[in-house]
Amino acid sequence: MGMRIGGAAQAGATQGTGAAQWQQRQQGVKDLMAALQSGDLASAQKAWSGLSANGGSTRANGPLAAIGKALQSGDLAGAQQAAQDWKAQRAGHHHHMATATATTAPISTDPGSAPGSIINVKA
Repeated sequence: MGMRIGGAAQAGATQGTGAAQWQQRQQGVKDLMAALQSGDLASAQKAWSGLSANGGSTRANGPLAAIGKALQSGDLAGAQQAAQDWKAQRAGHHHHMATATATTAPISTDPGSAPGSIINVKA
């Protein structure tokens, strides 16, 4: 009977690699947006190629693809507009959990202290 050991370690390594790739992609997007915001076409193109080279799969009709197409053709204004559109789209998709703060009155177990149970007859 052979038992395979190391599966958990291999899974952990895979998860670590995935997290590193995600962080790298996030940084690439930040770099891209910063370059677009500053109007630096060359830096934006460099950031885009870095994103594309690092397994940056994008939907063909997605907002990142639109930015990439504009940058590939040298259209800085088009890339900036596509980035603005993407930001606006992302802002509409955020779901924040509402935190409600409830104020509660002290609860009494005395039946005579319930609201309406005391009547002032000396009016």
